[in-house]
Amino acid sequence: MASGTSAHTLAAAGSVSPVFAPPAVAGSAADRLIDAVAGAHTGLLVVAVALHVAAQASRGLAWRGVLSASWPAVTRRRACAWHVCGAGLGGVLSARGGDAVRIALAKRDLRDATWPALAGTLAAEGSFETVCGLLVAVAAGDLAREVARGVAILAHPRRWAGQVLPFQIGARLLRLGAAACFLLAFGLPVGPTIVIAACAAQGSGAVLPLPGAGPAAAAAAILVAVPMAAGQPVDHASVAALALAWPMLLTLVGVVLSTVLFAVVSGARSPRALVRAIRALGARPVPAPAPAPAAGGASIAP
Repeated sequence: MASGTSAHTLAAAGSVSPVFAPPAVAGSAADRLIDAVAGAHTGLLVVAVALHVAAQASRGLAWRGVLSASWPAVTRRRACAWHVCGAGLGGVLSARGGDAVRIALAKRDLRDATWPALAGTLAAEGSFETVCGLLVAVAAGDLAREVARGVAILAHPRRWAGQVLPFQIGARLLRLGAAACFLLAFGLPVGPTIVIAACAAQGSGAVLPLPGAGPAAAAAAILVAVPMAAGQPVDHASVAALALAWPMLLTLVGVVLSTVLFAVVSGARSPRALVRAIRALGARPVPAPAPAPAAGGASIAP
């Protein structure tokens, strides 16, 4: 009888004693997270990253359409390089820091461009945060003309619809495709609601203007958004693996790609030359030399 009671007591204790469960559960969760990360589909991850970079390039083409209204000589290749370089550094510098990088690159090559004019192009491209900042700047009065130069594309709706809008739509579709591939890579369900929610959560990292905070904010948003949008039980280890790998992978690829592109557009061939080029971003462009006087002609001092 005592033996039966003891066995019954031990069985009951084993079923209702959560005090000793957390260490085992924690270890199991960590193991499942590691397994989920290691089990991600490599091919789908590669496709997801490629689609994400393609979306950035498409945004670069849209930005080129905006720039061309005031600087027609800007090439698509150059504008894409500036945009992808800035976007790639957004995970480290924050989204606004990435915008500063790309307009600094543009200002270096566009001799007559000013900071307000280039900031205006960001407003025309559709950045709400930049518009808010520009409204404050325009209130001062002196910058209105330069800002208007940056948003000149908006005065030509047909040109905007042909040179800007298609690439913005393409970039959005590519980002949704990248989000779907990331979800599939970790064995998570894919549907319109889940893909849109995951894409929005990953992009929410740009809200925080703090350097380095973007990936952490995106990871936290993914952890919440994906299970809510799924509407059904999902593997929490897979969601955690997605939240960990997605922002970190894009940040890593972005930094590497941005460094390579910056070296290409700046002509740097060594780490030291690359550092010098970075420091020179804020410097004023060298003015073009004055034309030499005609042979035999008298020169007039300025």
